[in-house]
Amino acid sequence: MLCGKGRRRVPWRLLGASWLLGFGVLGLAASGPPWWRKGRPRTTHRSFAEVELLSRLAQLLMPGEPIGELFRDFPVEPSDSWGSRWLCPDITAFGVLKQEDAALFVEYDGYHGHYDARGLEADERKTIALLAYAPKGSYVLRLGHAARDMPRTKNSMEVVVGTWSAGKERTLMHVVRQVSQALLGSWGNVLRKDVCEHLQSFRSTEASPDLHLACKYTGEAVLTSAVEIRKTNVIAFLEEKLQFSEVGISRLASRSQKIWGMSIESNLKPKVAWLEDVGLSRRQVAKVVAVFPQVLGCSTEGNLKPTVAWLEDVGLSRTQVAKVVAGSPQVLGCSIDDNLKPTVAWLEAVGLSREQVAKVVVGSPQVLGCSIEGNLKLTVAWLQDVGLSRGQVAKVVAVFPQVLGCSIGGNLKPTVAWLEDVGLSRTQVAKVVAGYPRVLGCSVDGNLKPTVAWLEDVGLSREQVAKVVAVFPQVLGCSTEGNLKPTVAWLGDVGLSRTQVAKVVAVFPQVLGCSTEGNLKPTVAWLEDVGLSRAQVAKVICQKPQVLGYSIEKNLSLKVSLLQQFYSKEQICSMIVCQPAMLGYRYARMLSRLKVLQQHGCLCKLAQVIALTDAKFYRRFQA
Repeated sequence: MLCGKGRRRVPWRLLGASWLLGFGVLGLAASGPPWWRKGRPRTTHRSFAEVELLSRLAQLLMPGEPIGELFRDFPVEPSDSWGSRWLCPDITAFGVLKQEDAALFVEYDGYHGHYDARGLEADERKTIALLAYAPKGSYVLRLGHAARDMPRTKNSMEVVVGTWSAGKERTLMHVVRQVSQALLGSWGNVLRKDVCEHLQSFRSTEASPDLHLACKYTGEAVLTSAVEIRKTNVIAFLEEKLQFSEVGISRLASRSQKIWGMSIESNLKPKVAWLEDVGLSRRQVAKVVAVFPQVLGCSTEGNLKPTVAWLEDVGLSRTQVAKVVAGSPQVLGCSIDDNLKPTVAWLEAVGLSREQVAKVVVGSPQVLGCSIEGNLKLTVAWLQDVGLSRGQVAKVVAVFPQVLGCSIGGNLKPTVAWLEDVGLSRTQVAKVVAGYPRVLGCSVDGNLKPTVAWLEDVGLSREQVAKVVAVFPQVLGCSTEGNLKPTVAWLGDVGLSRTQVAKVVAVFPQVLGCSTEGNLKPTVAWLEDVGLSRAQVAKVICQKPQVLGYSIEKNLSLKVSLLQQFYSKEQICSMIVCQPAMLGYRYARMLSRLKVLQQHGCLCKLAQVIALTDAKFYRRFQA
């Protein structure tokens, strides 16, 4: 094809390919110079025009580098001249200047705000900051649509270019050629020779070059305005559909800025609907999003559904799965193969059955996120060092799986040391941990010390306190105000003195764990119905406080009914007051001895002989 006076027009596709291939031999370092590596590509852009022009220049200057890498922000220390922690040139190139590792910054000043005094002053400060950041021999090129009274320096200049219509490639490429001509005319002496040759080829070629990568980048660029619109829509969705407050939205943003870029139709609505299908209420869904916003970015088919299916395979019901997701949504972000399956296998290796594992997952799903090597194995080894057997360790984990998340140095060791300070031996400590593992989750200062101090205030010695803790460690988990004080007050109301109360607690500390309404009051009422006075009831409790823990239906009533077959009401009351321990013996023992005593005409001796061993009893009353 001829052009002009017989001159052959070179097809741009061929010419473009030749200079792009030629430019590729520049051998752009994958990492770039140190100052470049400190930066990061930006994810949003201020204007479409800026991206449209500068993406073409980016591909023209550095065809071997992804275009997005040139739209780059750099961290800097704030100063009087530049107060921000980030320096954000419109595009940045390296490897195009003769000075090794020097930068070429290109700024597009097309927005009208650049043309007033404030905008001009800001652009001058930015030019100074850019040259201060980059290595010696770097340059700043500013592009605008009208001349400004901006001083030209050796390393910076302003070029006035024409305007173009958005999406009109012909007029846009005219502007790009204007920039190429300005670079060659003013800075041809500082540009690398091969770069100058490529710019000259581009400038002198009339056909449109193949800059399809720049076109593609422009079409996919996310603009700040679009982000703001999307953010506004997301906020409205959170407020209207999930009832988020302004404070809640602020906290959510601090946890995950990515949420503002999510599509309501593609991400938010489907995830909310899926969580509700799992069984969560709308309020629970809101809590999940607030605690673990990353769930909105998880793939429903690739992450969420497989995780729920796996939880059900472990043995959880759909209701339990909903409880786990609502209480510990982070489990949805765990890898099934790397986290979940290995943890379950480890729990089974410790000695838990599949049913116990399911119970652990429901009660403490956080354990699924614990490191096997960094947390779980170390905690089990520590429990064994305390003195627990393998079977006891398995029981502890099954009953109180939260122990696996406790810090050995921050929680477990201090608790054991405190128990030993109270007066327990290492064997007793092991027994306490095995019998009441929740003690390991109690705060020494917030729970344990105040409870011991309260027991001492009741009248127990330090030795008695140690015995109480060893026999009934659950007392350490009781609320002083909600359980302990009301129980002691009730014992006083029954008629026990302060000293007697202390004795009862020391002998039968389990009384502190009994329900006043469900156990204590009904037992006293039953004793009074049998015929005991309030004073006699108090005496019985002092002598045998364990009676307060006996079942009325399965123990006390059956034995009194048996006694009523042999004794009068007065006799029964007398025996209970004199020997309340008789109520603790087995029904079969009492029945067999009553028959023997009846045969010998010695029914009056029941209270005296009920405690004898079978050998001694039958030796005394031989047939």
